[in-house]
Amino acid sequence: MNRIILIGNGFDLAHGLKTSYADFIDWYWEKKIFELKNEKWDILDDGLTKFELLKNNSWHCFYDYVWGNKIISKDKLFEYIHNNPDFFEVRHHSFFNQIYKEYEKKGWVDIENEYYNLLISSNAPQKLNNELDIVKGKLIEYLKGIQNGAETIDELKPKIIEPIKTEDIAVGAYNTFINIINSRLNDENLNGLIESYRDFYNNYKINHVYHYNIKNIIDFKKSIKQINSFDDLETCCYFPEELLLPDRIMLLNFNYTDIADKYFQEPSNRFIVNHIHGKLDNPNEVIFGYGDEESKYFMELKERDNTEYTRNFKTIKYLEMPSYKKLLAFMESAPYQIYIMGHSCGKSDGTLLNTMFEHPNCISIKPFYHQKEDGTDDNWDIVQNIYRNFKDLKLMRDRVVNKTQCEPMPQAE
Repeated sequence: MNRIILIGNGFDLAHGLKTSYADFIDWYWEKKIFELKNEKWDILDDGLTKFELLKNNSWHCFYDYVWGNKIISKDKLFEYIHNNPDFFEVRHHSFFNQIYKEYEKKGWVDIENEYYNLLISSNAPQKLNNELDIVKGKLIEYLKGIQNGAETIDELKPKIIEPIKTEDIAVGAYNTFINIINSRLNDENLNGLIESYRDFYNNYKINHVYHYNIKNIIDFKKSIKQINSFDDLETCCYFPEELLLPDRIMLLNFNYTDIADKYFQEPSNRFIVNHIHGKLDNPNEVIFGYGDEESKYFMELKERDNTEYTRNFKTIKYLEMPSYKKLLAFMESAPYQIYIMGHSCGKSDGTLLNTMFEHPNCISIKPFYHQKEDGTDDNWDIVQNIYRNFKDLKLMRDRVVNKTQCEPMPQAE
């Protein structure tokens, strides 16, 4: 009985890291303004935005302006350039132009989704892919510069390794769950699992006190030799948590940062971190693209006689690293519960999520939602996206845990 924890961008944000695409876009303009102020240029083109001086004395005008103003915002810079069209020109390349327009309109942007929308109608996929590579490179540069400031959240550690709750189990998995519990009642090796959790709490200096002990199971067996129905689990006045500990836990990190590694600093066969999209220290392995094979456009793109249309499809990229096969092996090894921590479950990861959600070994899907300051939360948004990644809706209604049994994800103070 295992657990897979889906870690998305909301996980990094909960730790105080400014990892949203909006934060990245803001950083890009701050860096661009610094370059414009401190470099002598006639044309400055990074493959995303092109700035050009149109007359010989334009540089002096620009120089006087930027150094005459101690603080120059992106909006002020563009206003100045647009008010002097005979001297300056600024042009966004097509992909970045789409990103920028969406960001300006909504205050946020999903870069991978915008890439896919452009790819569908593109007649020049290689150019679009080259621009995506530039964006990816700058995103990696940005994330490398901010990831080191985050620390683990004390309240989150026990949530990651907590016992599985009987009320979270899908009805269709009741028999599987009962068989696991009965097997554990007679497992002479269960003490090794309990010792692993004791070590975890000691190593990570978790303030929560748990007295996991094999004696609790021995005492329980004196009164109950076997669980015969799910009602037995729910009506027991005392049920040892030792019987509900996950055998193995995988932090499935969809981010590129390393904050997840800090929770399992001493990874083992029981406690695993899987960077499914790669890590920042290996930029060539970073997966950045789109992964929804159920899209009505996917087959059309797949059939086009140009491999550039599928170059950044995640299904293909997963074949370049062992991470995906490790996940599949984990899923096949035993029944598992899914925790969702900071992952929106959007369609850009749709194919992988469907594989996990509808797998026969999945016994529960539990979202941790973000509690906002005004009292609202994003649980409904997460559930809506989970729904979109299911084909079997009856299965979805059974496996997704009710909101009344869910809870907010802890946040850094």
